Amino acid sequence: MEYRVYNENNVKVTVSDKQLEEAYLQNGENFPIEFVIAMGASHNKMFVPRLHEALRHRTQRIRIKAMHSLLSLNDVESVSMLREIEKTISQDDFNSSVSEKAILQSVIIRLEKGPIGAEKAFFRGNTHPVVKSNLLYNYSSNMVITLEDVHFIINALESYVSKNEEWIQKMKRGDYEDDIIIGLEALWTALEDYTLSCTLDDVLLDKLVFVGSTILKMKIDSYAKEVIAIFSKYIPAQNAYVLLEPIMNGRAKGDIRKELERSLLILQQEEV
Repeated sequence: MEYRVYNENNVKVTVSDKQLEEAYLQNGENFPIEFVIAMGASHNKMFVPRLHEALRHRTQRIRIKAMHSLLSLNDVESVSMLREIEKTISQDDFNSSVSEKAILQSVIIRLEKGPIGAEKAFFRGNTHPVVKSNLLYNYSSNMVITLEDVHFIINALESYVSKNEEWIQKMKRGDYEDDIIIGLEALWTALEDYTLSCTLDDVLLDKLVFVGSTILKMKIDSYAKEVIAIFSKYIPAQNAYVLLEPIMNGRAKGDIRKELERSLLILQQEEV
């Protein structure tokens, strides 16, 4: 099997199972980032020992990808090691531009308590706001997304668009938009799974429509609206049309319009 993943220059490259098997014989502390990501994408737990080594990599970005790959492998047994590493990092790290302590805590929560535990932590007052944000960034891994995850993602996005949490009200504009985009990308990934998208009940679909249509009315990075236009074709047509109403009738421009037209074509075909 082959995996399309990003290298250190953010260029997509192909990594094969054969390459990963050869890498398994090496020390994970020396891995390039594409091997670490591909090991998570493989969902093969044989790579756990190498990912444990990659947690000590000299490059922070690769250490973080190792955390997320262990999450992708759903390796609950790694929690004790992750917790020991987290304990060694000062509380001051929460103030860093990229907080490894926060990322470790979010990964530990999801591994140990699942999506329901992640949702409880997101809405719990004593969870650090940076950890709450990273509970959404967990979905930038190759983890398998469940229906419970979809519930959490939609509920979290509803909280962002409604701004009913004090910590969200205090966020910088760029961080606020980034969190929304990462949540929308997670929904895109989830809704591409036909089996998963078909299990959404009316209550969840209504909430998804509210969240999506609200974002389409917001002043926000156009990519967020483009993602909504893309994943709209994976939900029932009657819900999709309500969701897309804010950008219908010529109100969409550029890439948003292109994705809207593609989705509308598919939705119309499904109605025939």
